[in-house]
Amino acid sequence: MQTRRNGTNAIYAYEASAGVFFEREITATRDLDVLCDVRSRMRLYALEDMDSAGLVDILKKADRSFDLVRESSFRAVNKTGYMVDLVKPEPKSVAKKEKRRIGGPNDLAADQIRNLQWLVSSPKFSRIVVGEDGFPAKIVSPDPRAFALHKLWMSEQPDREPIKRGRDRVQALAVCRLVLKYFTALPFEPRELRMFPKNVVEDAKAEIEVAQMPPGFDE
Repeated sequence: MQTRRNGTNAIYAYEASAGVFFEREITATRDLDVLCDVRSRMRLYALEDMDSAGLVDILKKADRSFDLVRESSFRAVNKTGYMVDLVKPEPKSVAKKEKRRIGGPNDLAADQIRNLQWLVSSPKFSRIVVGEDGFPAKIVSPDPRAFALHKLWMSEQPDREPIKRGRDRVQALAVCRLVLKYFTALPFEPRELRMFPKNVVEDAKAEIEVAQMPPGFDE
């Protein structure tokens, strides 16, 4: 089982790669989304024997105040209110049962989210960033183009909270600008975005054109 940063924290990897900083309002967050890929195994590296520890046990190694918000929850929270969510794509078939925990029955149980398979199927984007404590950390996130398209799609979903929809769009367009200006080896082309339905790519292209983005999102 593999995990990636698929929320706001992924933007730190894009910043580090481009050598720029976004405005604080774009990257400010009080939670961490961990995207779980059940198609492969997750590898964890530790300096001591973790036995069959789950994700919540690993979080407690960093901060003992982390705990599940309730039994069988997908979310853990610490004493300062910082949240860690474990999410995964919905199974292709409702009859299919997939693993939702990394550890045992007292671990986080991944919440199944619609269309997260777009991010899981995108290429991995891995970068080393420097934390506030001065130590390096590796962030593995989705391809920035996939991140941007998925955020644009989320910003159009009527069942999503209005404040989150606005934030989704701002983050999506900010990452689009970053890709078009700094990541010239990552073109916004249909063959590069084939993990998305054609209509999602076309809708994103229209959004980018309306936002008067730099040239780069071509057919």
